[in-house]
Amino acid sequence: MKLSLRAAGLSALVLVSACSGGAHSRATATHGATPPPSKATTGTGATVSPLQTPTSPDRLPNPVQSPIPVGSKTLYTGSGHGAGSVTLPASAGKASSITVRWTCAGPSKFNIVAARNLLAGSQCGDGSGVFTAKIPHAHMHELAWKFSAANSVIWRIVVTQPPKN
Repeated sequence: MKLSLRAAGLSALVLVSACSGGAHSRATATHGATPPPSKATTGTGATVSPLQTPTSPDRLPNPVQSPIPVGSKTLYTGSGHGAGSVTLPASAGKASSITVRWTCAGPSKFNIVAARNLLAGSQCGDGSGVFTAKIPHAHMHELAWKFSAANSVIWRIVVTQPPKN
């Protein structure tokens, strides 16, 4: 059975979105979140090598794939490997919501935790996925966030606050 490229891409995107949201329902995959198959074949049966996984955070795609709304405030931009942390400014606690965009590469998960509560997270993979989570004001009790990941995971993250109404 032949699937059209559009149908195959949509099926893969739905699968990745479901996986990325598994840790937290507000996390969604966007733009290129479909990892390539580990082994692909051409029409002649020859094996195509998979894309190489980035080995440093600066080789990951920019997590902000579309313009941030006018008036938004960038609270944090960072990258690293393994565990990390950030303390957001006091203005974040007064915002109606905070938007987090991240990308990661490695064999395990990347989670964002505040006061031992999971705010968002995703499975990493080859680093081609970009994930977005909207954290509502109700979950902004703690401004000290920890990034939980194995040492083998590299990541890039951007935290923004929407414009004031």
